[in-house]
Amino acid sequence: MTQLQQKNFISPTQTSPTVAMFHPRLATVGQFIAVVLIWSLTPLAAVWTVHEIHWAWGLFIRFSLAIPFALICLVCFRLKLTLSKQALMSYIAGALGLFGSMTFCYMGATRVSSSMISIIYGTAPLWTGLISVFILKQERFHNRQWFGLTIAFIGLLLTMGIGSRDIQLDLVGVIYEIIAVMLYVLSMFAIARVGAGIHPIIQMTGSTIVSWLGYVCLLPFFLSAIPTELSSIQTSIALLYSALCSSVLAMIFYFHLVQKLNPTTVMLITIITPVLATIWGTLFNHEQIHLYLVTGLGLLCFGLFAYTYPRTKF
Repeated sequence: MTQLQQKNFISPTQTSPTVAMFHPRLATVGQFIAVVLIWSLTPLAAVWTVHEIHWAWGLFIRFSLAIPFALICLVCFRLKLTLSKQALMSYIAGALGLFGSMTFCYMGATRVSSSMISIIYGTAPLWTGLISVFILKQERFHNRQWFGLTIAFIGLLLTMGIGSRDIQLDLVGVIYEIIAVMLYVLSMFAIARVGAGIHPIIQMTGSTIVSWLGYVCLLPFFLSAIPTELSSIQTSIALLYSALCSSVLAMIFYFHLVQKLNPTTVMLITIITPVLATIWGTLFNHEQIHLYLVTGLGLLCFGLFAYTYPRTKF
């Protein structure tokens, strides 16, 4: 993740349509808040979608709606979709984190709560660090980071109700979500490895189109689950929200933040998002909160903070 965050893909001219009417610092704060809110509500949108529509068709509809929005963004930013061999490889690498990750995420959403989805995705920085240390040999952890890593994983286990006889969590759903976050992390490394250096909006658009083609190939296996009725207002809102906000706007804002803020500041998004997602799940989807979840979430956030800010005194 660090490699991706440190690359300067966006020039001031290209980002100007987003911030021209506002003070740059105010625009950055607004985008930070927007990304946190969008990503904290995204798991709930996934759960609402699969509650009524088969996950494969839900994702096909989501990406079908996202492509026009992405193309509009290309026009607004005066960008063109690059079709070089290296760019195509980068799109495929990005699709690993869209097609692959979203497939398992939505499969898991049929079994676990929106808060659990967000909590598991919140561990992405930890998996990124472990891969960098043990597989790529690119980094070395400080003692504080090992401490934070341990506390965070203990917190994750507690949120799942490990050790409690009263809490029964769908293990298959949890495994699906862990696979999803691993594919998401591997996708970031794959994009960095390709090193196409293309604009993030072009990357997002290309990967979205490749992912859409993947679902076109996947749908023949799920023809029996094709939607035969119009979706409810709740599901329709969830699909539109996922397509416009989660797939397009959040990614544009996120990559802009990567250019403007210190990477450790951007990582605060990962710490805040699971907390808000748990609140939204309780308020809007009547998801239950138990002591193990609250305690585990607190430990997870503390561990993520210690891992992200190893030199901060508590």
